Amino acid sequence: MKKYEHLLAPLKLAGLTLKNRMFSAPTSLAELGPDRHYTRENIEYYKLRALGGASVVPVGDTIVDESGSAHPQQVCINDPSAAPYFCAVADAIHAGGAAAAVQIDHGGALCTPEFIGGRNAMGPSGYIDAWGDEVVAMTEEQIFTIAEKYGEAAANAKKYGFDMVQIHAGHGWLIHEFISPLTNHREDKWGGSLENRMRFCLLVIEKVRAAVGRQFPVSVRISGSERVEGGYGLDTGVEIAKMLDGRVELIHVSAATQQIDESYAYMFPTVFMNDMENAGLAAEIKKHVKTPVASVGAFNIPDDMEKFMAESGVDAIAMGRALLADPFLPRKVMEGKSEEITPCIRCMECQNGMVQNRVVRCAVNPIIGRECDVFHPLPTYVHKKILVAGGGPAGMEAALVAKRRGHEVIICEESDRLGALRFADNDVWFKRPMRRWRDSQIAKIGRAGIEVRLNTRVDKTVVEQIRPDVLIIAVGSEPFAVPVPGHNGRNVVFGAHITPETKIGKRVVIIGGGFIGVEEAIALSHDGHEVTILEMQTELAKEAGPMYKIGLFRQLRESGAVTRALGMRCTRIDEHGVYAEDAAGKEVFYPCDTVVMAAGMRSRAAEVDALRPLVNEYYVIGDAGNPGKIMNANRDAYDAVTALGYM
Repeated sequence: MKKYEHLLAPLKLAGLTLKNRMFSAPTSLAELGPDRHYTRENIEYYKLRALGGASVVPVGDTIVDESGSAHPQQVCINDPSAAPYFCAVADAIHAGGAAAAVQIDHGGALCTPEFIGGRNAMGPSGYIDAWGDEVVAMTEEQIFTIAEKYGEAAANAKKYGFDMVQIHAGHGWLIHEFISPLTNHREDKWGGSLENRMRFCLLVIEKVRAAVGRQFPVSVRISGSERVEGGYGLDTGVEIAKMLDGRVELIHVSAATQQIDESYAYMFPTVFMNDMENAGLAAEIKKHVKTPVASVGAFNIPDDMEKFMAESGVDAIAMGRALLADPFLPRKVMEGKSEEITPCIRCMECQNGMVQNRVVRCAVNPIIGRECDVFHPLPTYVHKKILVAGGGPAGMEAALVAKRRGHEVIICEESDRLGALRFADNDVWFKRPMRRWRDSQIAKIGRAGIEVRLNTRVDKTVVEQIRPDVLIIAVGSEPFAVPVPGHNGRNVVFGAHITPETKIGKRVVIIGGGFIGVEEAIALSHDGHEVTILEMQTELAKEAGPMYKIGLFRQLRESGAVTRALGMRCTRIDEHGVYAEDAAGKEVFYPCDTVVMAAGMRSRAAEVDALRPLVNEYYVIGDAGNPGKIMNANRDAYDAVTALGYM
């Protein structure tokens, strides 16, 4: 308790006392049932967060009216048919030991006709959006009607058994659209000065308060700064908070607006940004208000969170992605087991999955997306002796899952240490979360008492000596070298093998413009190198997810000395540089001191094939089967092990 006295202190909000200061951030769901209501999986997603120790778990992105639907994962809390589902969610959160909250909002101008019955979206001001759809300016009658809908939503939340309601007044949704000079160009009493632009927000609070009374906590989430040119800054964020002071029980300070992609990167701070990226916004706002203040945005490390709260006076921390990576983070803090926390690597796989496929996945937590496995796990009837060949990400996760399920596990790793991911050892700021996660996995292997044999390559002799029931082949992959003259020259290095000891010249050509090549270009440019990315396709990082690209390309633009050579095919390399051809066959020479191969990875197929016949039961996981991301490696590992003891 003494170590985390701020994080673990109770917090009283009106008639509700929260058991600690660690909140689950309100998060959207990936997919609803076919009737646009919560499914069993949705409900257990929220229950898992509650079970993990968060003091309050809000249901995110609940809309107050069907006209406010911006995407198909939103439930309208004022739809009578949704009542039993909301009751079930509140019950599940309570069963997990947390207070239950509902975030209420309206998509405003961000809605699309597809999701609102073919109607035009409405906002404070009219315009044509990026998709060519018309947004119509709200009439005063519509303004009052929607404000009443917020009050109705809050009353329903209370009726359905929730303990708290959060009004979303940030991130570019309707209330924020009224507040922001980017989107509010009205000339009546609802626009112009900040006092006028805040009028709708204060009206909503008035309606909500009238619906729930003084003993039911009301929180307002704001963007403390829009963090984009033309948008408002922290000085305005402070003034917004002052207008909210005393009207609500909690001011929840986030950042940014979905109206502009550049700003969006601050809403969910990318790996290229600092830990606790938006903490300064809440810290400054706290100086000017008496109302409790919560901060959100890339919080992950309990020691840092505790220090921030102690120094800033901020009253609570909300976590979104951190509780995907490890839903039990708060419980581990409470139990003095913070060293066992699985840290978020801020890779944006969760966001990418929602945008691309309407699924939520987590790179470092294979349970996410199938939370039912936590509450209804596949039983282990037969315990087996498992040999894991390879101690990289997939091998370590397989070993940990197998050990938890009661199997006997031995890991053999051909190098002198577990973990692989040697590039994470470079002192590159955006690889520190990756290194933190890798090292946490290694530490877990040690605490679990799993037998590890380093400098041991699995072959027939090793298998015959250990005599496993199951062989899990996780031998990883190797970099692909573009087969051109000079590809093995002394001036050629592989991006995956660059370590702090690797000598890199001033001028660098990177062959391959996938996201690994782009990341390497950013890192080298940051260290003062002049970099050219040579890519056969006409776009960079084509395979990277859309939400990751926002941060990646923003960082690339800010990196300075990076030249893009797209649509160029490398033809040969010599000691002076790289020769390439464009689509018309014209040759271009790129002088450089060092060539970095970042043309992809390939599985160690020959090694895998040699291991297959050595046992009756085997599984090929991670890059050994198909080179991919850490998420694929971890999910492969989980899938391979969970069915092992079933028969």
